[in-house]
Amino acid sequence: MSLSASATPNGTRQKGRDRYLDTLRALALFRVVAYHASPVMWFKWLPSMGIMFALAGSLMVRSMDKSVHRTIVNRFRRLLPVLWVFGAIWLPVMMWHDGPPSQWTNADGSSVPAWQLVFWLVPAGNPVGSAWGVIGWGVLWYIKTYLLFVALSPLLLPVFRRLPWVTMAVPFVLLALIETNALPVRDWWGSSISDALTYLGCWLIGFARAEGMLERMRLRTLLTVGGVVALAGVAWLLGPGNNDAAALGESPYSLLNSNLAIGLYYFGTVFVLMRFSFRMEWLARLPALDRTITVLNARAVTIFLWHGVALALAVIALRQIGVYQAYLWFPFAWVLIGGFVLAFGWVEDVAARRKPQLLPGRAPRPSPAVAADAALLAIEPAVPEASPTSPAPPTSPASSSSRPDDSDGERGAP
Repeated sequence: MSLSASATPNGTRQKGRDRYLDTLRALALFRVVAYHASPVMWFKWLPSMGIMFALAGSLMVRSMDKSVHRTIVNRFRRLLPVLWVFGAIWLPVMMWHDGPPSQWTNADGSSVPAWQLVFWLVPAGNPVGSAWGVIGWGVLWYIKTYLLFVALSPLLLPVFRRLPWVTMAVPFVLLALIETNALPVRDWWGSSISDALTYLGCWLIGFARAEGMLERMRLRTLLTVGGVVALAGVAWLLGPGNNDAAALGESPYSLLNSNLAIGLYYFGTVFVLMRFSFRMEWLARLPALDRTITVLNARAVTIFLWHGVALALAVIALRQIGVYQAYLWFPFAWVLIGGFVLAFGWVEDVAARRKPQLLPGRAPRPSPAVAADAALLAIEPAVPEASPTSPAPPTSPASSSSRPDDSDGERGAP
């Protein structure tokens, strides 16, 4: 099948949800869980977080075109309660295991500033926790960065619309200055700035998609830009971006060695992936897969927050019976993730002011009142007019019993 037949331009607006975007987000979420379960080399090169930020940025533009204030309020309202519920459970667990926050230490042995617990309520910085509890709170940098982008989007979007290429280039220039120590950043705010600059390019790709900028580019130009930027990230990783890793004896091929390498490589690959919106009607023929994608999207925050805990519990439980194979405990971890979705996923519905559901995506059933109204509005079958008197002989009882009886027909059915 040709590309033009299998994909629609990203500027084409379709009714309902874009199932291509939903599928990308579901795959990105699955990759995040798989990476934390078994961080093999190739997983690090799949731009899952970049995809998630780009999709969020694209949806942000569409919402802000309707109402900027309402969009920001809704984003914060939908995300913060989910974080608060997670913190209300995980903070006491860490205190039970590691004592009060005054006894918590970072990976380098330094004490955790107790005042930074406020970031569990207002994530201006990374919410803190104990070294043991990092399996739960280690992913919260994404929540912090996402909300920062939401707050900055009303300022970023007008600048992007006037100077798109300059706006997309600035984060990488600043990251290069940081990694060469020309622009020193430190403490919790330095971490927040570095995280934001690493993924801001992908967020702006979402802007470009929503504005139709990617659609208007020639495919050759698009592939060239994406390829050059991604290769620049690889080159930086193998060169200056690998200096600290080489000194520490770490792998030179890990993207985790350099924020600039992550930012450039993710930007280049996501720049190409966000160019198209493939037709996904075939999902309707696979209801199980279609429902799975729906659930993953509707419960993305819950899955993201609880997957680390589920993975740890799966490993601990199966090790007790002598099972160490990843191909056994990884599926079991997804069973536990499903349990967390059932237990806490409804918080996402409440935060979004939707009717709480244990598992979203089920086709709605009409209420008795709606069904009754539909029956009243239904078109009744046509009744043939009475035929003129015919000299034909009367119908025999046997033939009469073979005719359909209106009293048992469609009109009389309940």
